Amino acid sequence: MRGETPERLDAPLQVAWKFETPAEEGKRRPPIDASPVIAGGKVFVGSQDGNFYAIDLKSGALLWTFKAEGPIIAPAAVFAERVYFGDTYGFVYALGTADGKEAWRFETEGKIEGGINLLAEEGDAARIFVGSHDFFLYCLNAATGEVLWKHETGNYVVATPSMVRSADGGIDLTFGGCDGLLHVLPAKGEGAKREIEIGAYVANTSAVRDGICYVAHNGGEVVAIEIASGETVWKTKTGIEYTASPAVDEKRLYVAGPDKRLVAYDRVTGEEAWAFVAPRALSSSPVISGDLIWQGGMDGRLYAIRREDGSEAWNYDLGTQIKASPAASRGTLVVCGEDGVVYGFRK
Repeated sequence: MRGETPERLDAPLQVAWKFETPAEEGKRRPPIDASPVIAGGKVFVGSQDGNFYAIDLKSGALLWTFKAEGPIIAPAAVFAERVYFGDTYGFVYALGTADGKEAWRFETEGKIEGGINLLAEEGDAARIFVGSHDFFLYCLNAATGEVLWKHETGNYVVATPSMVRSADGGIDLTFGGCDGLLHVLPAKGEGAKREIEIGAYVANTSAVRDGICYVAHNGGEVVAIEIASGETVWKTKTGIEYTASPAVDEKRLYVAGPDKRLVAYDRVTGEEAWAFVAPRALSSSPVISGDLIWQGGMDGRLYAIRREDGSEAWNYDLGTQIKASPAASRGTLVVCGEDGVVYGFRK
């Protein structure tokens, strides 16, 4: 997980389409806190009303809707004509991307607040990984929903697990838990499992690059940890309780916080390179695209920030708070608002 997209989008952008989720007469639309996912020319996103939507990326037209058991606040994952997501009633779903038909569902014993990651290796069945408030991280067979293994932690798991290449050439999962630990375990579920002390609740997804895991946690610190050794590379005390996930590129780590600041740190030394200050809190995770960072604000604005120096290149007022992170594909930037509307932007 890096918070980086290969899609290069340059400001300014224009609203190309809007998709308005249904609302009961006389009531506001339920907010969309889940970040959208784009695959195969479709936008997939769930809402607080328990509806999961597939939207045409080009036109913004609704393709299909699926009704889950509970509210959906975490991003989905897409693989091999299926889309996977969880809800706050603890269910994990697999749907056909073409028609939204349910292939299977699996019930955990707790709320699902984090997104799903997926691994497909040659010679092995594709697997999905998802954490739950029941303290477990689950590995499920992507085709059937069968539990392949599960790992118990000491508290809720609300992070989306990241993947890193292990010393033996395999794949390890790494994620921060609400037990104050950074967990590192083999994706196959067999072998040595490690716990690295963080000392505070981790309410977001860590960014991983070149064997370094970057964590912004509720204890008011931004920490860089070498996964292989468990050693702290650098640590910066900020006093901020972070909920947005950090993003990392080849030079810098970008962290958004409720203190209204998007801060760029040198990812090797931890020194602050620059800070962009918004009028209100930043709850959305930043997305790196080309020379820009796209950032949603609780002031209702979508910002394009130059990643070289943190200066503002452009902003657009959606008129509604933005908690979900943007997504980009095929020249389109997709942003969801607390007004229950999905916005598509293009040049």
